[in-house]
Amino acid sequence: MKKQQLAAILLMSVLLSGCAGGTHDTETVSPEESARLESLACAEAQAQSEQPAEESRLAEAESRKLAEEEAAALLQKQLEEDRAMAERDFEENRYRTIHGSIELELTFMDSFNGHYLDETKWAYCPNWERDDCIWTEDAAYLEDGALILAVTGDGVPYHAGAIRTRGLFEQTYGYWEIRAKLPQAEGINAAFWLMCDGAGHAEVSGAADGVEIDIIESPHHDWSQVQHALHCDGYAEEHKTLNHPIDIPGIYDDAWHTFALEWTPEGYYFYIDGEETWKKTGKWACHVPCYAKLTAAVGGWAGTLDASLTPVYGMQVDYIKVYRHVAGYDCADEE
Repeated sequence: MKKQQLAAILLMSVLLSGCAGGTHDTETVSPEESARLESLACAEAQAQSEQPAEESRLAEAESRKLAEEEAAALLQKQLEEDRAMAERDFEENRYRTIHGSIELELTFMDSFNGHYLDETKWAYCPNWERDDCIWTEDAAYLEDGALILAVTGDGVPYHAGAIRTRGLFEQTYGYWEIRAKLPQAEGINAAFWLMCDGAGHAEVSGAADGVEIDIIESPHHDWSQVQHALHCDGYAEEHKTLNHPIDIPGIYDDAWHTFALEWTPEGYYFYIDGEETWKKTGKWACHVPCYAKLTAAVGGWAGTLDASLTPVYGMQVDYIKVYRHVAGYDCADEE
């Protein structure tokens, strides 16, 4: 029995060498048996040659799985850190007083200190082409504790950043404020504005059912000019608008400035760096909830952008805070 096993092993060795291109002696077995043994030997050799490749594939798959698990764990950790930071910021800013006696309570805040744009507060504006640009998600992001609304690309249409709180946060009246740096190039219009569906149609004449409230628009870099504006009754034949341009030397100085609106049932009070710059009361007062928009746009009345300057910041935002009046002015919010 041992002699037979030894003979089989020797024969298999000879057959394997033959599978590899050598020769073997088939005189001791029949041609059919020789072919069968050679086929078995070749299959064994093939399986052995494929084993390292299969082991490599399995190792690679395991490595990918571990990397995905680590990335998911890191993302979860960063999101938890962002939520905790947002909660702390909110509590630290919960109450404030303006004009020495008017008490306000915080209803919305984003300090943009997290790892990612908070999509429980913001949505990217649809990819709408406007003048010389199109709003795209890749142009709105967080960097070094600020929201960046960038302008990228080497020609028309440029990509520009734009976000809004539509469907996530809307409020009637209150105090709305951002701290921001304005564009550093002619041809860009950065804006902080409030919007509602009623502003886009004229089914009810007048402003009561909806107004586009432009807290700050910055289309005139080379003029050192910004403006506030109001729009109602749609954007066609019934369109009504008021605007208030302001010349402020140094406003485009790449420094932080605050832009704010106090909105009451009587109307609007606009502020830049704490100073009142415009008020409009009476029939222009809006009485329906609005959502916030932070946008950058290129071209149109802002002029032509020098393509050699891109990528460029359209607007940098340090924070946005929205308050309600503690006493009065909040009846519409309770309905």
